[in-house]
Amino acid sequence: MRKYFGLPLCLTVIVVLLPFFVPGRSWAGPGFRLDGRFEDWEGRAFLSDRQGDARREEDLKSVFWGTNENDHRLYFMVERHDPADAGSVLTCRIYFDINGNGGYEDGTDSFAELNYRPGNAGEVEVTLYSASGRLLATYGGNWGEASGEGGRRFEFFIPMGELKIFPAQPVRFYLAGAGGGDRLPDRGDNQWRPFPLEVKDTAMLVAASVFWLAGAVFLRRHRIWIFYYVWGAVGFTFLLILFLRGSLVEYQMERLTGAILHRLLSCLDIMTFIYDRAPGTILVLIDLENSWTTVDIDIESSGLLEACIFLGLLLFYPPYRPAVKVLFSLAGLISIYAVNILRLMLIITVIHRGGRDMIFIAHTILGRLFFFVLIVVIYWYVFTRPSLLRARRKVENA
Repeated sequence: MRKYFGLPLCLTVIVVLLPFFVPGRSWAGPGFRLDGRFEDWEGRAFLSDRQGDARREEDLKSVFWGTNENDHRLYFMVERHDPADAGSVLTCRIYFDINGNGGYEDGTDSFAELNYRPGNAGEVEVTLYSASGRLLATYGGNWGEASGEGGRRFEFFIPMGELKIFPAQPVRFYLAGAGGGDRLPDRGDNQWRPFPLEVKDTAMLVAASVFWLAGAVFLRRHRIWIFYYVWGAVGFTFLLILFLRGSLVEYQMERLTGAILHRLLSCLDIMTFIYDRAPGTILVLIDLENSWTTVDIDIESSGLLEACIFLGLLLFYPPYRPAVKVLFSLAGLISIYAVNILRLMLIITVIHRGGRDMIFIAHTILGRLFFFVLIVVIYWYVFTRPSLLRARRKVENA
């Protein structure tokens, strides 16, 4: 029967996308390594500060942050403006608001004291304390520039376990001189949701794909169409999501989404920053609090998750011919992507105008309600309306 072409079309999609099913970090660039070299920080997310608002040895220039795949550690790089003495010691602190309530003195909060000694081969010592001053951990290494290299910057890490945070948990932080000198940012802080990429098990994915394919072929050959549609659509959706997670496709969608949002939000006078090697990371100014928040666009926020669900349902939908499926696939994917862009604009605009207290309302209520209504409209025109018209014609011709 010609109308059941979902399986061949899905296999074609997988073959076309197969070269891109590789870990996305290989496309974004190498991970962070604490080696006293700083090429891996180029193009990453950062905050900067003007020169001349503190003593030259303590005049902070920028702070960078990021995570590695399968590595539950927060990585940072701190840079100061050119000091008068390249061998001078820099002592600063990075404060963490773990529960995200805007205060840094709760029992759950922490801070790390950083001692950078360029004259001692770029030695960095990290001492982590609770907000009350209780020692939590101490470690270090030669992770900074030596005095002969300029003595300007150093890098370090802090384990998520020591901070008692989990991946995807929002955490707020700021950097300050230990003696109360310079501060970065000058006011407020930055909110960041660390989310290290998990590398997928390729062997398990291949085994699951073979099992799904065998089941789909069995159900098709025996003409068990209801179960064939459910098995094919649901299985294809899950496999496509797992394959695309961390792939070049996801990487490019996150990058494109961030770039489009950056352009559109500038038209609304909302200050944002995007970064070359931090795909999907947008730094947004919170107007009410004069502070910053990092918006991370992942597989869901990029629209890729919803696109996979849509393709799974459409490619196995029995009534449509292959040409119709291709046409509806293109139109539906473009529509879903546009709706997702509008949803993210709504969320960011509400947070920008109303502050971080509006995050729950903006994301969980307004954003999802907006997205749900428009997705229902798309599904109405792709699935429901044509099916009702087809049923009506059959009744009239009966």
